[in-house]
Amino acid sequence: MYVGRGDQVNDWLTLTDWGSLRFVKAHTEQGPRLGVVRPDGVAELARTESRLEPYFGDDGEALRRLADAIHADPAGECSLDALTLLKPVDPVSMRDFMVFEEHALPSWRKSGMSRGPDVWYEQPIGYFSNAATIRGPRDPIEIPGGSERLDFELEVGAVIGREAVSVPPDGAADRIAGFCILCDWSARDLQFREMDGRLGPFKGKDFGSSLGPIFVTPDELASRRSGNGYDLLMTSSVNGRQYGSDHWSSAYWSFEDLISYASWNSRVEAGSIIGSGTCQGGCILELSNRHSPEEYPWLAPGDQVTLSIELMGDIRATVLAPARGPWPGRKQVAPDGAQKAPALSSPRWRGAPGISLGRPARIAHPPGV
Repeated sequence: MYVGRGDQVNDWLTLTDWGSLRFVKAHTEQGPRLGVVRPDGVAELARTESRLEPYFGDDGEALRRLADAIHADPAGECSLDALTLLKPVDPVSMRDFMVFEEHALPSWRKSGMSRGPDVWYEQPIGYFSNAATIRGPRDPIEIPGGSERLDFELEVGAVIGREAVSVPPDGAADRIAGFCILCDWSARDLQFREMDGRLGPFKGKDFGSSLGPIFVTPDELASRRSGNGYDLLMTSSVNGRQYGSDHWSSAYWSFEDLISYASWNSRVEAGSIIGSGTCQGGCILELSNRHSPEEYPWLAPGDQVTLSIELMGDIRATVLAPARGPWPGRKQVAPDGAQKAPALSSPRWRGAPGISLGRPARIAHPPGV
């Protein structure tokens, strides 16, 4: 519930004077409504506007006008904690990367490596995920059937406001409409098992991500720019106990790099979301490798996960028990390995230059992404 301001005198300056462009989306009796977040943490709610996406596509001026219009004539105002917060945007696609080196180092070292593979330092590494299962910042997360190792991943998500096609890194900044907190929920046992098949991740990831609650424009963060990110604290906690923290500025790759790489010889649609990958201390897998599984157990039904980034609020999710069992179509493989794949006999594979059919070395516990 929210209250109207009635005829009270508005003592606040215009949003342009605030230098504040932070949006939320909330459920109201009239349906979803956008809101602008004031410096005091109170949201002023729009009378009719319910989507940010129509205001994407320029240099941010349309979002500034939208914020000023809501502020000038809000339907009401309410503290964020009293609102039913929804995901601020509805992404059309999702790509996720891995840009925080300190997050990945424990898994690399556990595999006998002193650092990451050269390719990680040469180009961004990422994969496609499932935009259809992105949920809001207060929605619960259900453990997928067949998993006993549910994990969270604290990330930054960049929302693309303008299409990008083969954009160089120095031309990618103006493609970003805003940023949100992103949680890439991960079923580690399903993830590692399927990646034994030399592809993925797939079902270990595609059951759910969380997004929100506050959509922050790049202009809002300009004064905090540092390194390849922003000087903003990122923290994770479970059941009120802080698990880890990092600063976005510790990223090895910038979002400009990620957008450029994703768009090269390809197309990144407006409305897409691009994830940074997990920050240091941003998932159980990393923390259990750094310390011990006993100190950082996998998530269980009833656990309360809180993921926070300065100026962006926090994701708060309750873990739910599985509603179903494992996938019922799994086939049994004979113990003696009788069901072997046919040998490659195509002439074009035999002795083809530059082609190796050798089996790559297995990394027992790949980093969370």
